[in-house]
Order: sequence, then C-alpha cells, then structure tokens
Amino acid sequence: MSAAVDSLARLRKKIGAERASSVPATEVATRLETMHAEGVAAFDEIGLPSRRQERWKGTNLSALGAMDFARIGTDTAAPSASFVDSLQDVDADLVFVDGRMVRASADRAALPEGTRVLSLLEASLEAPQLVAANLGCLADSKIDALVALNGAFFEDVAVIELAPNAKPARALRIVSYSTSLTAAEGTASASFPRLLVVAGEGAEASVLFENEVKGEAPGYTGLVAEFLLSANARVEFIESQSGPSKRIHVTQTFARVERDAHFDSHIFTLGEGLVRNELSVDLQGPAATTRMHGFFLGSGSAHHDHFTTVDHAAPHCSSDQEYRGVLGDKSAGVFRGRVIVRPGSQKTDARQSNPNILLSDGASIDTKPQLEIYADDIKASHGSTIGQLDTEALFFLRARGIGESDARLLMTRGFAQTIVDGVGDEAARLLMGERVDAALSSLQSSLQSSPSSMLPGSSPRGDSA
Repeated sequence: MSAAVDSLARLRKKIGAERASSVPATEVATRLETMHAEGVAAFDEIGLPSRRQERWKGTNLSALGAMDFARIGTDTAAPSASFVDSLQDVDADLVFVDGRMVRASADRAALPEGTRVLSLLEASLEAPQLVAANLGCLADSKIDALVALNGAFFEDVAVIELAPNAKPARALRIVSYSTSLTAAEGTASASFPRLLVVAGEGAEASVLFENEVKGEAPGYTGLVAEFLLSANARVEFIESQSGPSKRIHVTQTFARVERDAHFDSHIFTLGEGLVRNELSVDLQGPAATTRMHGFFLGSGSAHHDHFTTVDHAAPHCSSDQEYRGVLGDKSAGVFRGRVIVRPGSQKTDARQSNPNILLSDGASIDTKPQLEIYADDIKASHGSTIGQLDTEALFFLRARGIGESDARLLMTRGFAQTIVDGVGDEAARLLMGERVDAALSSLQSSLQSSPSSMLPGSSPRGDSA
C-alpha cells in the first residue's frame, strides 16, 4: 500500500469517527452519506491510477502515491482565523478554504431573480431537491479513482442554480484556496472542492472558478465540477490554476448539454506543479454545441496534462477544441483529446487543434488528438504542431528596435491571446489576460537567467490531419 493510500485510510477512519453532517437531516444528507460511502468503497477497490492505464500514459502519479497526508480539508485542521480574515477583500460570490466555504459576498443578494449561488448548507435549506437529484449524477465514483477520492472526502459544494431564462449580467465568481499553512514539515495536505451548476431552459451565465494555493508544502487538490444544461441554455466556464512545484492539482469537469444548448470552457493552467485537467462533454441533444479551449504555461519542472473527451451522441452537434501550450525550462505538457461520434449522429461538425511552442531544450510536449467516428455524414478535423518561435518574426521585431527578450515576450503573448480573447465575460477576460501576461513575463525572466537552455527561433514543426 502506498504512503498516500495508507495515510488517507487512517485519516478516513478518524474523520469517519468524528464527522457530523454539515447539513440538516434531509434528502441532501442522505445523498451525501451515499456519495461518501460509494467514494470510499470505489477508491479502496480501484486505488490510484498508474501509467499502465491508457488514460494515464502521459502522467506519473507516483508523487501523489508517496505523499504522507497529515490533513484533509478542514475536518482535521480548520484554517486559522487570521488567514480567513485576510480574505475579506476577495471579490467573489463564495470563498472556499480547503474545500469548505468561509465567506459569502453580500452582492449575491443583488443577483437577478432565478439566480442563486449557494454553499452546500445553504442549498440544503433553499434547494434540497436540486442538490439531491443532481449532485454526483455525472461524476461516477465507481469508474474513476480520483472522482471516488473526491466523493469520499469532500465537505462542501458551490451550488449555482440558474432558473429558466435567468441571465445574470456579470460572471458568478468562486475562489477556492488550498492551504499548507498548518501542515507539519514533510507532510502533505489535501482538499476536495466541488462545483455543481444546474442551468434551466434558456438560461445564460458565465462561471469563473479560481484555484489558488497558499504555502509551499506538498499537497493535493482534487476538484470535481458538474454542469447540467437544459435546452437552449448557454454556460461559460472559466477556470484558472496556479500553485507551487510540490502541489498536485486535478480538475475533473463533466458537462451534459441538451438540445440547442451551448457549453463554453476556458482553462488556464499557469502553475509550476503537476496539473491534470480532465474535461468530458456529452452533447446529448440535437444541435448541442461546445467550445473547449485552454492555455497552459509550463515553467520550472511543471507537468501539465490535459485530457478531453467530447461525445457527439446526437445529430447536428458541433464541437471546437483548441488547447495551446507554451513550455519552458524543464516543463512537460501532455494533450490527449478525444472526439467520439456515435452511430446516427449525422451532420456532426468536430474540430480539434493543439499548437505548442517550446522555449527551452529541456521542455517537451506529448500530444495525441484522436477521432472515433461511427457515422458517415460528418465533418471532422484534428491536428497538432510543436515548434519554436519563428526566426523571421523575431528578426522583424528586432529590426524595429525591440530587444530580443521583449520580442520573444510579444510573440508568446500573441500566441496565448487567441485563447484569452475567446473568454466572453469582459471582466474575466481582463483578469485572465493579466494573469497570463504575468506568468509569461516570469517565465521569460527565468529563461533570461539561463540563456544557454533557450531554443533559437525556428518555424513550427509537427503534424496535422
């Protein structure tokens, strides 16, 4: 048994003996009890994923298996009052620390009728049937070990309800902190945030979910997000992650999109640790659409893995996947994109693209776009490129008085801006742009300090189909 599994088992027993339901004895409490039990049983049976599994060939989780967890969420150690007080100025509808809500914004009261942003306790009182019927209906603990791990240990949920035709004018913002502030030397902490979004017919909204890490100690964050879109609904999901080199972050997002509905996702991965982003979108009804875009920036020894699946289960559906990577230092990127077109899903239009730029001779990318097509009247394309910065473009900029460092920064910013510009909500777009710019500037400074590792500019090379 690995150190991680052993320590989790010990903490599970401790929590199980002490855990008191955080919600009243309703159908929600019953649902939570079932999910916790199923998560425990499934994780005990499945265990941590390994590279022997096809889905995990690009990522080694041995660092997670070696972690000796001393703390899970807030059940075994609550965040300090001083740290919680320091979050008072965070502009968000809900603020979570180690998977539990610690502050709610008064601005929620100004949201239009039919729009609610709730903690699990609030949702159990105001919308118990919504939670009981939908929580965990897309994320199946029985077939995925890390979903099971979240199911075993999550404490709270950010619940967003959009009634039919609800259209909030601003993005609904959730900020989630994972801390290692109280972890003992040489031990790790784990947190398990969770998000549930239920959009009624004709509803429209943007949801911004930010993952932040406080502290440098090792740790694990496992986020599970579920989106259920009724007919003609439109939901935009913007997620960002940043964290230190010793933190492992896994996001597993599931979306079910009904007739004429649209799900839009923008994932920004900017940290130095090991990050695995999984996104699974089920186009369930005719003319459902999705846009799945992401940008990942690797520095230091970062490892960023993006695994996407879009399932065209109905005719006349369309999907657009584009993930862009910029990798420097000794970082590594992985992209596995799947497009499945089911029998009878005629008139499908599916596009998939993964362009990447390597800035250092120690950086690498492993990319594998995939098409699985079982219908004949469709349009589908996929492709990937791996290259360096274009020498002719660099020369053009330098000939106009721009230094090499600034020229490289301008070119990488332009490469990333395509993903940033795709964010629909203006405030979220500006925020993501600022964070991408800051991360690119930091990476450029790192490369300047060790110029011998920088790759010269060249034309992109790669494959497309």
